[in-house]
Amino acid sequence: MKLFKNKNSRTSPGWFSCRILSLFLALFLAASWTGPAAAASAQDYEYLRLLTEAFNEISQKYVWKKGEEEMIYGSLRGLMNSLDPDSSFLTPQEYQQVLSGQKGLGAEAGVDLVYKDTLLTVVAVTEDGPAWRAGLRPGDHILKINGQLVRNLTTQEANRRFQGKAGTSLNVQVLRNGLLKPLELKVTLEPLAPVAVTHKILKDAYAYVRVPSFTPETVGELAATLKQLRQRAGLRGIVLDLRNNARGNIDLAVRAASLFLGEKEVLSTRGRPPEPNQTYQGVAREEVFKPSLPLVVLVDGGTARAAEVLAGALRDQSQAVLLGSKTVGLCGVTKTLPLQDGSALVMTVAQCYTPKGQKIHGKGLEPEVAGKTPAASEASATPPAKVPPEQDPWVNQALEILKSGKPRKVAEKVEKP
Repeated sequence: MKLFKNKNSRTSPGWFSCRILSLFLALFLAASWTGPAAAASAQDYEYLRLLTEAFNEISQKYVWKKGEEEMIYGSLRGLMNSLDPDSSFLTPQEYQQVLSGQKGLGAEAGVDLVYKDTLLTVVAVTEDGPAWRAGLRPGDHILKINGQLVRNLTTQEANRRFQGKAGTSLNVQVLRNGLLKPLELKVTLEPLAPVAVTHKILKDAYAYVRVPSFTPETVGELAATLKQLRQRAGLRGIVLDLRNNARGNIDLAVRAASLFLGEKEVLSTRGRPPEPNQTYQGVAREEVFKPSLPLVVLVDGGTARAAEVLAGALRDQSQAVLLGSKTVGLCGVTKTLPLQDGSALVMTVAQCYTPKGQKIHGKGLEPEVAGKTPAASEASATPPAKVPPEQDPWVNQALEILKSGKPRKVAEKVEKP
């Protein structure tokens, strides 16, 4: 049944109030009946009355006329956007695109976005991708896209703005810490080439391994790299670089962790009943990284999702040291919940925890060793430069830890579900 199929011309305040009240009352009661909770309180009805009053005032007094569907969908969009970066609202058209497997037009900017403190913020930028070459950096706040202010969008919608037909140009206004005026950048969408796992042998027989992103090909590339390093005589330790890596799901994280941990626990997920708690174990036959070598993992404010899971598991299960800055805190289990009119809610129903019980989702991982601040200014408007591992201050810090064998540790906090 469609919630908004009656679109006649009745616009009196009383009719609109009754229409909105009946709609929200139905939704409210349905939600109450489906849960184990007791009857709704008087305060609950007061909140419902407040919401109805607000809708009525907007419908009658806002400078531009707004229809029921636009207002209801807008409120649901804002509601879902207020929950967390992985929750969103899908209109019936958007939900049908998801069901049909439509994935856009094959081109993108190579940027991952979330809302931080109500600002649309760049979390990670794909190396050598269109956004990277245009000069976008992690931490940038996007104010406008093609002259339009970015507001009232879910994280998923904002990311979709940077996807589309190859050759499409986007004019992006960016606010960057350290700059007085916003930057005006032009990003041209293009098909992204896969970013491969790379490695390099550094001085004193230590290895540097860079995992720039998690795709279906990443785990196989990482396995091949680790097998190659295992055959190298005299290898003394590894620096695993997971910075600026914000893509990938739990499955990819578990597969990648299996290469290091075998069948050990990788993470657990916990939600509200009736959502079951789950524990994810690695696969013993996939283990490559043995015998274990000292390991330092580089993380930063662009480390999220699969990379966060991998980093937390390596710290808890193989005594790896995390070095850098606090990670994003994006690791939740989402479900798509269809609504009666064909729209849907994409909602986080469980959160991720490391094997020792530290919550990742919404908090991130705090590294044991803080990365040294680079001497170069981050306020430059030029595209970010790629630094060889030998000249990277964090890599050199990691090498010092591997050589000394005495990394600084912090107290581990275990959180109860």
